[in-house]
Amino acid sequence: MSEVTLLLIDALRRRADARPLDDAALSGLAESIEQLGLINPIRVRRSDGGKYEVIAGSHRFAACDLAGLREIPCIIVTDDDLHAELAMIDENLCRAELSPADRAKQTARRKAIYLELHPETAHGANLQGAGVANLASPETPAFSTATAKLTGLSERAVQRDAERGEKVIDEALSLIRGTRLDTGVYLDRLKKLPPNEQMTAAKRDLAWEKKRADGPRPNGGANATAKPASPPPDPTKAASTFVALADQIAEIPIDALVQSGQMRATVGQRASGLADRLAEIMESLHA
Repeated sequence: MSEVTLLLIDALRRRADARPLDDAALSGLAESIEQLGLINPIRVRRSDGGKYEVIAGSHRFAACDLAGLREIPCIIVTDDDLHAELAMIDENLCRAELSPADRAKQTARRKAIYLELHPETAHGANLQGAGVANLASPETPAFSTATAKLTGLSERAVQRDAERGEKVIDEALSLIRGTRLDTGVYLDRLKKLPPNEQMTAAKRDLAWEKKRADGPRPNGGANATAKPASPPPDPTKAASTFVALADQIAEIPIDALVQSGQMRATVGQRASGLADRLAEIMESLHA
């Protein structure tokens, strides 16, 4: 086990590329630290001027500061730049409640670092002419295998997140982060666009979402008295309803829908919306 050292909080600093702090999570974590102390030490490495850079535990570091701690238990490591960034990303992927945009960005960056550290695990097609084959092994598995084991996700989910982060530009990911568009379904739509069109599309769609949210409410306008919230659905009943409807849809002959005449366009619209909804359900079930 690595040795734990107490370091003055003033000697620590966050990485410039650390994940933005979540105020709600920070408040709860600070309260826990006040009551129980810091259970998991922070991982740091030495930096210039006698300071220490926080590699893993940026939220814990900020929460300790919020809780008034002057000394923090730390594990000092000698990671180089790539291993330090990889450790930070791994903690985010394992510990943090990341949005789809954040997870896509972090997974794509982890893939880039992993392949740089272990080029032998890349597909041979990506290394043609370099004389390097795909030499992934149980000791050094392929990226998707290693990341699936680390995060507890399926390899398919890891590959999906990496592809989103590779194909959607960082500016677009940052723009939609934390908005109503920060969903896997929207990222899959965005990744199909050329990079030079993604920001335009994201800005347009965000403006539409804002317009819809700010629009007048039905039956009385924006200042109308809101109706009482409906009680939350019963999970078992919701699942039973879904299964029954899915079975009914599966029994509908596709040829009959194709030959539905004037209803064909409406069927197409509903099918498109249903496909998006099913993709969201699959993503949540495999999260």
